[in-house]
Amino acid sequence: MTALRRIDRIVTPAAFGPGFAGPRHTARLMVPPGDFAATNPFFLMADDKTDVGGEFGEAHPHAGLETVTFMLSGSFEDLEGRLDPGDVEWMTSGRGIVHGQDTVTSDDMRLFQLWIALPEDERRSSPRVQRLRKRNMPVRKEAGVEARVYSGRSGDAVAKTMNAAPVTLVDVRLEPNASFEQDLPASYNGFIVVIEGAVGAGDPAKTLVKDQVGWLDRSTGDGRGALRLSAADTAARVLIYVGEPQQMRLAARGPFIAGSDAELAGYFAAYRRGEFPYASSLRQEVG
Repeated sequence: MTALRRIDRIVTPAAFGPGFAGPRHTARLMVPPGDFAATNPFFLMADDKTDVGGEFGEAHPHAGLETVTFMLSGSFEDLEGRLDPGDVEWMTSGRGIVHGQDTVTSDDMRLFQLWIALPEDERRSSPRVQRLRKRNMPVRKEAGVEARVYSGRSGDAVAKTMNAAPVTLVDVRLEPNASFEQDLPASYNGFIVVIEGAVGAGDPAKTLVKDQVGWLDRSTGDGRGALRLSAADTAARVLIYVGEPQQMRLAARGPFIAGSDAELAGYFAAYRRGEFPYASSLRQEVG
């Protein structure tokens, strides 16, 4: 029997504040770090905006995690290529990578960047960069609903994305009063973000409005579950992020995630020795 999942808590993110890339950049945390027991396998998610385009940050390393950069508006371009609205970069840092070379954004750019903790064996793997183009992603269509699958599956639509950590990412657009169900393993943890409009989510339904984050209840059972969404009397758009929690002791510092302080020290030493490749040399187009 499929168990309908509930929304356990609703979070309204703080207002945008100064970002790291100067006065053109503002940011906030949709998923703050610091409570990995509740957010596992997700470590954090930032919401970044540039009202005026220009240079954006500088090259920097990552290790032990996947970053998932979802373009909501505008464009983002670096030596790895360009991302436009609906495009996603799925970067598996593995044992170490450097990205963000010569980054430039457009006016009115907005993106989400999610950090996912890697399983132990994947933290030792070679890094990988996948560019997921909106036009190439599989789409599940039902009455009043279009669900674009970037990772995992929704119905018969299955993404070709290679996952180091099991994660499902679906962009759901609902016409007024339309409803939708997303199947997911009962063990998955995760959240939804309302991008436009308002939705009733879970069973029983709880109402979330634009920019709110809704976290699923935690299940200890096996088998399948489902998350039910329904739009109000206006159109809505929702991003679904769910994944398998990792059984790990978390050690995190700066841009690195590990299972111990010794593993963290190894990342820093390898980076100082120049052993991390650049993401621009690894990019793959998916779809």
